[in-house]
Amino acid sequence: MLILAVAVAPGVTAAAGSTDVALEPTGQTVTNGEAATFDVVVTNASGGVGAANISFSVANDTAAITQVAFSHNAAEVTTTYASDNSSATLTGYGLDTNQTGQVVVATVTVEGNATSTAETTVTPEVNALGDEDGNDYTVGEEQSAQLEITTSSSGGGGDGDDGDDSDSGGGSGDGGDDDTASTTVTNFSVATTDVETGESVEATATVLNDGDVTTNATVNLTVDGTVRTTKTVADLEPGTESAVVFLPVFEQAGTYNLTVGGESVAVTVAEPTTTSDPVTTETPTETESQAPGFGVLSALVSLVALVGAARLRAQ
Repeated sequence: MLILAVAVAPGVTAAAGSTDVALEPTGQTVTNGEAATFDVVVTNASGGVGAANISFSVANDTAAITQVAFSHNAAEVTTTYASDNSSATLTGYGLDTNQTGQVVVATVTVEGNATSTAETTVTPEVNALGDEDGNDYTVGEEQSAQLEITTSSSGGGGDGDDGDDSDSGGGSGDGGDDDTASTTVTNFSVATTDVETGESVEATATVLNDGDVTTNATVNLTVDGTVRTTKTVADLEPGTESAVVFLPVFEQAGTYNLTVGGESVAVTVAEPTTTSDPVTTETPTETESQAPGFGVLSALVSLVALVGAARLRAQ
């Protein structure tokens, strides 16, 4: 959980005020296999939103969370997904948002996967929320949203009726039977396989629409088998491709397996190396008293002086 802390004067509690957090719109309808995106709205910001830790959940038998993301640039972002994509958590700090009023801080994208018409609740849970000065918000109501998933059905008599209702409907139906949506992810690579904790790893891949219709391509980055980040390329036309870039950050040292599109790369994360200033040892300069042989020379001079003095006394 993200911890927001500030230094305050004794006896004074720092607070950014009270606000609700809501998903908007409050309801959407999609057909099975399609996705809907909801805005995460802080309804009464005062001082913007600088940090947040928010979890989301859906009923895993009717829908899956495919992406959670902040709507503004952040200094650091971490996303985690359940193995069945029934829940996800979005954490980040260093956001720069509008200062007051309603602020769209993030988005959550949910895809319907029901076998029959169904409805699920997309539920937000705010674990921590702070303004841009590091003060905590008091979060009141956390407002959910509803997602209805419908399935299409067809029959012999129904096809005839549809043809009578619309000439283009028949053509679209034939095209729908023949055309397929298909995407392929290739060319996964990382800029470096050795980083330090707190540094981002630039991971890139290419997604190709090798189908017959324009589609939205979803690309997952998994770390050690768990979905870490999801990117969606919208309206990718047949025969075209697009680059997808991930920037995961690791806070703990170790070796991590990054996988995109079935291709994996091992990345080693190490603790930052500490470098100390080189120690300079000064070599003493040679002085007259340290000159080689000076002690012997002094002794000889003294001896000659003593001998001379003795001779003078003898005379």
